[in-house]
Amino acid sequence: MDRPMIKKKLLAVLKQNQGRWYKPRTLLKAAGIRERDYRTLKVILVELYRGGEIDQKGRHQYAYKPQQQEKTGTLAVTSRGFGFVELKDGSEVFVRAQHMEHALHRDLVRVRILKKQSGNKPDGQIIEVIHRHQTQFVGIYQFDRFGEWVIPDDKRIRVRFAVEEGQPGVAKDGQVVAVELVQWELGHPEPLVKIIEVLGFPGDPGLDKALIIRTHDLPTKWTEKALAQAASFSQTSVDIELQKRRDLRQLKCFTIDPETAQDFDDAMSIEVKDNGWTLGVHIADVSHYVTPNSPIDRGARNRGTSVYLVGSAIHMLPESLAADLCSLKPGVDRLSMTCMLQIGLDGNVKHYEILPAVIHSHQRFTYEEVELILNGQDHRLAPQIHEMEKLRKILFRERKARGSIDLDLPEPIISLDETGFPHSIKPSKRLTAHRLVEEFMLIANRITAEFLALKFKKSKLPGLYRIHENPSADDIVKLQSILQRLGIQQKISTPVKPMDYQKLVEAVRESPFRHFIEKVTLRSMTKAIYAVENRGHFGLAFSTYTHYTSPIRRYPDLVVHRLLKAYSSAKTESAPSIQTLSKLAEHCSQRERVAVEAERDHIKMKQLQYLSKLVGESFDGVISGVLQFGFFVELAETFVEGLVHATSLTDDYYVYEEDHYSMTGRRSRKTYRLGDPVRVKVTSVSISEGLADFVLAEESGSNTKTKTVK
Repeated sequence: MDRPMIKKKLLAVLKQNQGRWYKPRTLLKAAGIRERDYRTLKVILVELYRGGEIDQKGRHQYAYKPQQQEKTGTLAVTSRGFGFVELKDGSEVFVRAQHMEHALHRDLVRVRILKKQSGNKPDGQIIEVIHRHQTQFVGIYQFDRFGEWVIPDDKRIRVRFAVEEGQPGVAKDGQVVAVELVQWELGHPEPLVKIIEVLGFPGDPGLDKALIIRTHDLPTKWTEKALAQAASFSQTSVDIELQKRRDLRQLKCFTIDPETAQDFDDAMSIEVKDNGWTLGVHIADVSHYVTPNSPIDRGARNRGTSVYLVGSAIHMLPESLAADLCSLKPGVDRLSMTCMLQIGLDGNVKHYEILPAVIHSHQRFTYEEVELILNGQDHRLAPQIHEMEKLRKILFRERKARGSIDLDLPEPIISLDETGFPHSIKPSKRLTAHRLVEEFMLIANRITAEFLALKFKKSKLPGLYRIHENPSADDIVKLQSILQRLGIQQKISTPVKPMDYQKLVEAVRESPFRHFIEKVTLRSMTKAIYAVENRGHFGLAFSTYTHYTSPIRRYPDLVVHRLLKAYSSAKTESAPSIQTLSKLAEHCSQRERVAVEAERDHIKMKQLQYLSKLVGESFDGVISGVLQFGFFVELAETFVEGLVHATSLTDDYYVYEEDHYSMTGRRSRKTYRLGDPVRVKVTSVSISEGLADFVLAEESGSNTKTKTVK
């Protein structure tokens, strides 16, 4: 009997007797299969089980499995053990810790939808790891009489690693090591790994950066071919190209960047007209040097984006290229992709042109230098800067009228000493100069996206867009609930509009909880991603948007430049297909998430390092989260978060009230609520565990020292 017939007979018997378990010999007889096909029958049973068509109990019993809905997506694990599978359509499936099986953070998995529901998200159980996001990890090496172990540094991994035999003496107890996954057999509680590198002891200089690179599997090395390609370019390549593109060297272009910037990928120019302005947004023409599938391109595509760690960066392009020929440095001719915009006095774009050009930057400004000029300091380019500020105000007013949300969240600026240890943390300041650059980059990105959308409408030529979809109904309900608990009576309409968020931000502009509420508001929104479908940008209130202005540090911008060149020159055959662009969009969105996580984790490391020197001192903060075992407090100026354990609240027995985001004393009715300002004392800091413990300052004794973080 052939295999298809045996399979058909087996399934027929199992389906007709759902709920009954069969041993292989019993199935052989029930299905009328010959004895000589018994071995084939056993192989087919294993294949059916692995394919999810039947269930297995023990080692030798099988039963029919009713088909359940299954989805494929990327797993995002939280530090509390549960996670979410992010599906391609943007929806999520909730996965409890006990249903995680052998999947790890960012793995591509197949999840089976269960009957239970968590809020508006279905519950699921992971049934297969399709692709491991990473196979190398870092952790603390330990050994005992039972064996050698590595405790993962990533708290989202809730199992310890077993070190394979044959590596005695490679590491010392307590050292940080990098390991590679060897295997993780089904049913086995611990993954088997081998040690590939000893990184040092916790606290060693530079270890935190090495940990971040290993934990997030960040590419840091270039191939010899890529480095050779980067070295092959010179100023001569610019001079040869001059005759082939628009000469805009007569424009008074200049760059505005942070003081520490090493590469400059955008410059601006402005000319006053009778009925408005001609604004030039000039972007480094990386696409001239980095051609599709070249050695540099393969490395850049793999990275997807630059990663900016505290005090250093892992660039998307080789530094020799990014910091020299692709950088719009002052005093030299540079190739650009330029967006020339004719803007009327009402802020509307009357005409635009996107073209390859050559420019000559006349000045490299820092944000602080431009701010001084805007405040009256003299400079030869002051007239242009003041005209830009006039235009900026008009563009901002026009964007605000659309409903665009203008969040002003400060970020921690961490200064390091010569050993890499943080010696100060200050909140960032958003200057008018920052707003000026932001506004011009936004309009250039929007107009570029409109060009791509028009090409698709007329000729079905694909584009790459930056999309930001509407918040889910469940997230809006949660946000509204938090606002009500904080006494903020700002209603959010259904369906939600960007203007609702804008009105909320305006309503809390003078509130002491302003930054906290802005963070809560931001968390209620979906994550922006890249896509080939133009679905608009909710946060900016733009119907069309893309990323065009940073090709030195973002791969999608480089791709958009290539599309612009192909479509402007009618060489559409060089453009990628929709399928290729769709896969690229998904890859770039995923790489962006990795970069954001790596940057956030490194900032937290540095914050905790800074706080470790301040144990015993007190700070002002705000309650940023409430759970059954205590509440989290974020310090006001350093943004470091720590936990006030419920057990440290000794004046009463406090009851967790989930619906009110609070803990309330059973006798005193004293309440600690999400968003409340509190003063806390730092009691301990564990950098390796990523934790800081606080107690309320008023309960820690009269000898509490106080300190304002500067």
